[in-house]
Amino acid sequence: MNISTRLLEAFTALADTRHFGLAAQRCHVTPSALSQMITRLEAQLEVRLFDRDTRNVCLTPEGEVFDEGVRRIAHEVRSALQAMHDRVHKRAGRVRIAAPPSLAADWLPQRMAAFRAQHPGVALSLSDVVSDRCLDMLRSAQADIGINAQAGDPLEFDSRLLFREPLYLLCRRDHPLALQPRVHLRELRQQPFVHTTRNGSVWQHVQPLLLRVGVIDTGMEVAQLGTLSGLIVHGFGISLVPQFALSLCKHPEVVAVPVADRKAFRPLYLVRLKHHSLSVAAQAFYDTLVMD
Repeated sequence: MNISTRLLEAFTALADTRHFGLAAQRCHVTPSALSQMITRLEAQLEVRLFDRDTRNVCLTPEGEVFDEGVRRIAHEVRSALQAMHDRVHKRAGRVRIAAPPSLAADWLPQRMAAFRAQHPGVALSLSDVVSDRCLDMLRSAQADIGINAQAGDPLEFDSRLLFREPLYLLCRRDHPLALQPRVHLRELRQQPFVHTTRNGSVWQHVQPLLLRVGVIDTGMEVAQLGTLSGLIVHGFGISLVPQFALSLCKHPEVVAVPVADRKAFRPLYLVRLKHHSLSVAAQAFYDTLVMD
């Protein structure tokens, strides 16, 4: 059964007005045309919907049941159309972002706040996660957008480079390298080194650089950058961190020195799942990061 919306509009107009002339005006047709539309609807449904004579129009019991259903459907359609309108104009929607803790500390919240000021009806959520977890969240649809040091499999992810984040040496204030304006990786040879956790992007990018240098592995491997600073302060060694992690490593006895080597950086990619459309809100936020 394929009932047109025009027939349903004619039905609700007559059910509201209980008058063929008034209902016809609402539907912009003649009374005879409206009567034919009601007759056609009743024929399709195989049931009488209205009792009518020359003076009165009223719903039959089946008409009352149909009226209730039609109004419920009409309300749901209006609600769906309004929801789509709000989402298209970014007055509603949701954006879920996964990013490394270093960017989630300041860089990303700044951009989220600017987006929220423009689109206060859009709900934003942020998960600060290590590199592998970021890709897992995209795969499982727990995040719409990822900012990650791993681009991921190009068959699975669309990734574009956002920027290259320079690396910094962290050392104690009384360390010989602390007084230099910048250091070269070769100067770290035979220095005791404190590692960040190996499932994070810092370890994954620093480790290949260190293999060529020959640092002393202290056996220390930590997930929290505050812990890293504490170990450095108390003489357990030095470490390397990317620029946006420095705010999480602040300590009066810890000095950050830029690393001069050309390859001493962490790439950061804007990542999304391949062949999956973003919502209007998520696409808008994605575009703001691309244009930043």
